[in-house]
Amino acid sequence: MHKLASLVFAALIAAFAASPRAADHRDSPLATGDPAADLNDVYLFVNPNNAAETIIANTYFPSATLNSRFSDAVEYRTFIENNAGGSFTITCRSTNQGTTMTCTGPGGLSASGLINRTNSGTGMRLWAGVRDDPFFFDLDAFNATRGPPPAPPGNRFRNPGVNFFVGNTLTITLAIESNRLTNNGASPRLRVWSSTNRIGEFGIQNGISGSWYDAANPGFGAHIEVLAPSTTGGPNRVAFAWYVYSRQGQQRWIVGDGVVAANGLSATISNAIVTTGGMFPPNFQSSQVTSRPFGTITLSFTGCNAGTMAFTSTDSEFGSGTVNLTRLTQVLNVPCAFLSSGQIDRNGRPAINPALIDVLASTGKKDQYNRAGDPAQWASLFQAEMQANLTALDTLDGITGNSLLPPATLAGVLVDDRLLIDVSRPQCDAYLAIEVGNATFCGGRTLARDVIDDSLGAIVGPGVRDNVGNDSTFLTDFPFLGPAN
Repeated sequence: MHKLASLVFAALIAAFAASPRAADHRDSPLATGDPAADLNDVYLFVNPNNAAETIIANTYFPSATLNSRFSDAVEYRTFIENNAGGSFTITCRSTNQGTTMTCTGPGGLSASGLINRTNSGTGMRLWAGVRDDPFFFDLDAFNATRGPPPAPPGNRFRNPGVNFFVGNTLTITLAIESNRLTNNGASPRLRVWSSTNRIGEFGIQNGISGSWYDAANPGFGAHIEVLAPSTTGGPNRVAFAWYVYSRQGQQRWIVGDGVVAANGLSATISNAIVTTGGMFPPNFQSSQVTSRPFGTITLSFTGCNAGTMAFTSTDSEFGSGTVNLTRLTQVLNVPCAFLSSGQIDRNGRPAINPALIDVLASTGKKDQYNRAGDPAQWASLFQAEMQANLTALDTLDGITGNSLLPPATLAGVLVDDRLLIDVSRPQCDAYLAIEVGNATFCGGRTLARDVIDDSLGAIVGPGVRDNVGNDSTFLTDFPFLGPAN
C-alpha cells in the first residue's frame, strides 16, 4: 500500500508540475498557449460590508505583468443558477486595446468603464485590471518529491512552506445585487462557475507569414503571407506563391490568393495560376508573361510550424496531391500564436482539473474537460476517471478510507465543478460548507481561505497540508484583491 501511495503521489506531483503553475493556472495545453483566456481561479462570497451584495472575482492570465491585458477577442463569462432553476449569464468584453471592460447580464445587469478602477452600473459594480494573485501553494515542495520517496507523503512538505505564486493576475471582480439573482431572496442558494470563450484572432493569423517547405523533399517551397480582410469585419486573406517544378522538370511559379475559413484552420485558393514566358531583366517584358489556370490549393495548419498543402490542378503538368509543410522562416518581430476558437477554459472549484484529471495516466482529457460547456454532461464525461483517481489519492497518507467522503460519493460531488453558496448567510469562511451540510457558513470561496489544505484534507485525509498561508494584503472593501506587485 505504501509503495502504491508513493507511485500515485509521484503521478499527482507530475500533474501539478507538468507546467510552471498549478491550481487552474495553465492547467491544459490550450489554456497554457492562450494566457489571455487562461482562467486561474473563481472566488465567491458575500460582501462583508454589505450583505446584500454577492462578490464574484475571476482571475486570469498567470504571472501577469503590469502590461498584461485582457483580449478583445475573448468573452469572459460567469454562469449563475439559483435553487429555483433561474439562470444568469454575465458576459464581459474588453475594448479599446484592453483599457476598458463592459459586463452585461439579463434583466438589465450591466457595468462598464476603464480598467483599474471601480465602475458602478445597473445592479452591479465592476473592477477589472491587474492585482496580486490571491492563490497560495508550495509548488516547489511538490516538485522536490519527484526524487526517490524516503518518507510518507505528508512528511515531504516544508514547515513553514513557501508560496510559489508570488505574482500578479488579471481579475474581473463583480459586486452584484443579490436580490437580482435570488428571486428577491426567495432562492438564495447559487451554483457558480466561469469560462473563457475565444471568438476571434484564432487559427491562421499574421504570425503564419513566412517561407514554408516540405522537409522530406527540400528544394522547393512556398511563400505564405496573411493579409488584412478586404472588407471590414471580413476574413483574413492569404497570398500564396509556390516555387515548384513541372513533371517535365521545368521551374514553375504558381501564385494566387484566398480567404481564411471560418474555423481559422485552412485557406482555399481557388484562383491559382501558373505563369510562363518571362525573361530576366533588362529583357523582361510584361506583355510576354502568360498565365493559365492552375486549379485549387487548400492550405491547412495544425500549429505555427506545421501544415499541409493539398492541390487539385486542371493542368496536366501537375495533377493532384498533398505536400507536408514545415516552417522555414518567420517574419522578424511577428510572433505566431495559433489559438483555438470556442471555450478555452472553465473553472468553479479550485484544482479539480489538475488534481483529478490525467493523474494516473494521460487520457488527453484536460482540454476536453476545460471545453465541456454543459454541466449536464460533466458526470458522464469525467466522473468515472475522477472516482478512480480519488480512490488512489486516498492512500497517499498511508491510510485507506479516511477521505472526507468515499471516492464514489466524492467524485459525484466534485464532478459538478460549480461553487455553491447560500447568500442569505453573511459569514463565508468555510470552503465546501454547503457540500458537507454546514448550516452556519455561506460556502463559496473567500480570498484568504486555504483551499489547498481543505482539498488535501478532503481527498487524502485529515492533517495533510502544504504549510503555506496567505501572504496577500487584501483590501477591506471592493474589489478586495490586493494591489499588484
